[in-house]
Amino acid sequence: MDGLIFKAPLLGPRPPLAERAMIGIVAPATNITVQPEMEVLRPPGVCNQHARIANPHRAIAGNMDTLAARQIMLEGLDAAIDSLLPCGPDHIALGVMVENFAGGGAAGQALLEGIRKRTGLGVSDWSSAMLAALRALGGQKRVAIITPFMPVGDAAAKLFFEETGHKVTAVVGLKAPSPCDVGRITVERQIEALRALDATGPEVIVQAGTNLAFGQLAVEAERWLGKPVIAANTVIYWHALRSLGLADVLPAAGRLGLVG
Repeated sequence: MDGLIFKAPLLGPRPPLAERAMIGIVAPATNITVQPEMEVLRPPGVCNQHARIANPHRAIAGNMDTLAARQIMLEGLDAAIDSLLPCGPDHIALGVMVENFAGGGAAGQALLEGIRKRTGLGVSDWSSAMLAALRALGGQKRVAIITPFMPVGDAAAKLFFEETGHKVTAVVGLKAPSPCDVGRITVERQIEALRALDATGPEVIVQAGTNLAFGQLAVEAERWLGKPVIAANTVIYWHALRSLGLADVLPAAGRLGLVG
């Protein structure tokens, strides 16, 4: 559709399950992690509504397969967002990493601005949320990154931080063989990656890839590493709440859940 999509006004009082806010969340069809991780973070009076980007379960053997999967998700993004609008969300949370399928920099920002203009809603995405979180936690510049991606996805994450003035001490990509398999990467492999990243001396460790089940581990890792560890789904949802003016303490968000 062209222009602003029709969004019916809410009639009467707020919905009983969304007295404070309704967040529309978009994730790929293969993603099994965004919905449960964001639901754990949901404060009282906030309702989450979910839509899926149609993307098939397919093998990812290398960078070319990654690029093909990116294009499929990009083509399905608008349709997924459109399916959310009739329920009247107050904000959109993108449970995907825009840089990993649309490109970073101007291309990614153009995509986000297009969503805002078409829907008339605020949008929380991984990149904006990460930068806001780093500012809120003290402005750390030395960053290490854990991803579930092939090298082309790792490069997108690394480039994003470098272009925003950060020093990337290391990237560990776990090379999931398909989008579905991202959600099945074991905690043991993730802990091994965290130890390797910490040895490079970062001030903060961040996660890319919203299907990697990392939220709970990030909170635990902050205790034994003694530094912020920022999970992808946690930071996107935190950004959505703060964008809506909701400053609730979020126990499942670790250090980030304590800041506005």
